Amino acid sequence: MTVRFILALSLFLSIQPDAFSQAQGEVAEVPMATRMALSELGALVDLHSDPDKLYAAVSGQYPVAWMHNRLMVGFVGRLHLDGSGMPEANTLDDAVQVGAQRGGIVSFRVDMQHLDRLNDLNLKGWQMASKAVPDLEKALYGTRTDSVHAGFGLPQGFTGNDVLIGIVDWGFDYTHPMFYDTAMTASRIRGIWDQFRIGGPSPEGFDYGRVEDTPEDLAALGSDTANVYSYSYHGTHVGGIAGGAGAGTELIGMAPSAELLFATFLVDESAAMDAFAWMQDVAEADGKRLVINMSWSLPQFGTRDGLGMINQYINAMSEEGVVFVGSGGNNGDSDFHIAHDFQGDTMRSRVQFYPESANVNMWGQNLTMWGEPGASFEASFAITEMGSTVVDESPWYDTEAGPLMLDSMLVHAGDTLLFDLVVEDAHPDNGRPYVRFRIRKGASALGIGLQIRADQGQVHAWNVTHLSNGVGNWGQDFQSTGSDWTAGDPEYGVSQPANTESVIAVGAYYSEYLNPVGNEGGGTLANFSTLGPTIDGRTKPDISAPGVSVESSISSFTDANFNQTESVDFGGVSYPFARLSGTSMSGPAVAGIAALMLEANPSLTPFEVRQTLKATARMDNHTGEIPEEGSPVWGWGKVNAIQAVMAASGIQSAPELPPAAHADIQVWPNPIQDEIRVSAGRTGSLCQWMALDLTGRRMASGYGPSPLRIDASELPKGAVLLKVEAAGGWVKTFRMVKS
Repeated sequence: MTVRFILALSLFLSIQPDAFSQAQGEVAEVPMATRMALSELGALVDLHSDPDKLYAAVSGQYPVAWMHNRLMVGFVGRLHLDGSGMPEANTLDDAVQVGAQRGGIVSFRVDMQHLDRLNDLNLKGWQMASKAVPDLEKALYGTRTDSVHAGFGLPQGFTGNDVLIGIVDWGFDYTHPMFYDTAMTASRIRGIWDQFRIGGPSPEGFDYGRVEDTPEDLAALGSDTANVYSYSYHGTHVGGIAGGAGAGTELIGMAPSAELLFATFLVDESAAMDAFAWMQDVAEADGKRLVINMSWSLPQFGTRDGLGMINQYINAMSEEGVVFVGSGGNNGDSDFHIAHDFQGDTMRSRVQFYPESANVNMWGQNLTMWGEPGASFEASFAITEMGSTVVDESPWYDTEAGPLMLDSMLVHAGDTLLFDLVVEDAHPDNGRPYVRFRIRKGASALGIGLQIRADQGQVHAWNVTHLSNGVGNWGQDFQSTGSDWTAGDPEYGVSQPANTESVIAVGAYYSEYLNPVGNEGGGTLANFSTLGPTIDGRTKPDISAPGVSVESSISSFTDANFNQTESVDFGGVSYPFARLSGTSMSGPAVAGIAALMLEANPSLTPFEVRQTLKATARMDNHTGEIPEEGSPVWGWGKVNAIQAVMAASGIQSAPELPPAAHADIQVWPNPIQDEIRVSAGRTGSLCQWMALDLTGRRMASGYGPSPLRIDASELPKGAVLLKVEAAGGWVKTFRMVKS
């Protein structure tokens, strides 16, 4: 359980904002939530001298893992603008282990017994890695993927050949026949990285976990190791949707010929970032395109505007050709959000608590608030009786007083309420004022009301369950108990990493199906599908896909309960299947369709994959007419695999592709030596170009008036894809060779 050290009614913790000064005298940007977590960890280290007892006390609640007989804590950091600040991997002692770096963001881990080493890191900013949780709550027909497999209206059928799908998750069964080819003779698992497994070998550049890539070693391992989710089945189900070959049943995934990469990650964003980098390394070594699926979220931490460190990291990898797909979340049926525009007034709302008896790990509610940059606000909570009668309240905390943190309690009529608090006047990630309350009222019958006041500006608040052994990811309502109390809504719910600009965020609906008389049923929105937009006004989700009662593979090694729908005997083992619901299921459907698009056109950039999916999405009487800017409920509509693949293939009958502005684009010479010449339409018309390798990584780009001379002297030898845009849209791709 969470340990609280309360020395007085209000205790400010000992770590001060200047405690993390760097060697050159600059103060690192460290969020107050991280400072509080470090103080809690320090207290636990002092309390438990036995390492096993210490691990039991921190496991699940903090991003901590055993590595080489050390308890290592996960962090993410921001490099200085010149790229300095973090040593290369393996140049520090074992107390600090450096992971992957992309876009000025780095993952790293620090020995829990030597957290003072954080002072030695010359970083612009850093924070403890956020905890991840899975987004759980007849897809081929509903997505029109069956038409793609059959090659309807296409030059051939597409099934994901020569594309890698990466699943970053937990609960993989490496032996399940769903991951074999359609003949069930050869495994399509290209490689696995079990970050929990001790003993190596580890991936190159990392120093933890175990990677394997041969059928013999995968068979010997059988599954990933037990972790905070024990022997789960989530990853096996997700992988089957994205790339299962059916195992002799009709339950064929979206891309049944794609190869698969499975990473069982340490349940935090730092480990996920390392897994992304490993998958990219494998894809580039193979010369194949990569789609990464994330059926999990960081619901309690990180920004709500896509400006956090993991957002920046993913955007940087997308620029390098990796396509990311993320589940939008499962809080669409919860009024867990409030947005209020202040004009010198006060907003109050009652906080619904998840019942303590419903979960053995229940602790309380996590209330997070984000304001507008430069517009401060104050927050407190009230104790109520008889619905809306306020009988006591906490002090008011002003964001202008931040950064600060507090661990305290409030006693009323014999009931003790525990709470902690962090306040930022300007959060390091986005400059917004921020407040977080975590409140526990136990078995008390008292009510809790959130109170916010401000002179001006808009403030958003969310109410999410907090567990003592980790992160709860389900919202609880904000409730109105009187005329001057405000009710919540289900909006603005998409969290990290799905709120990243470059991520294809996916909502969920009931798949369409044909009934026995040939009429179509289904197609309605899943009540749990999380709604957008983001607090900076971007439309999320991007697209919707089937996510209700989706039948797929289940790990034969799981010790979790599930309702089996059927099974397949293979190699003397019975392998189960089951139906699950959630955006965890709709996300991999879109990931598999993205793989089909990349098989049809390997030169597509991640931006083009996302835009094509949006442009070809279908509307019906369930979605209604979706405006040009998209819908916070459906995104741009229901994913339409056949139209998306037709558009990716350049087939003119795909109406969503704009017609070519100029038909006379010419590129020469081929093979390339030191220069490429481009003619795009009439002399003087502006054109843009982009050179990519076969994995979709951008090598060079530019623009200028036609005819254009491109310096190719720095391009590497080998195959080059050159895209040319004229008058507003990519209109032609050329496959060239640099000699």
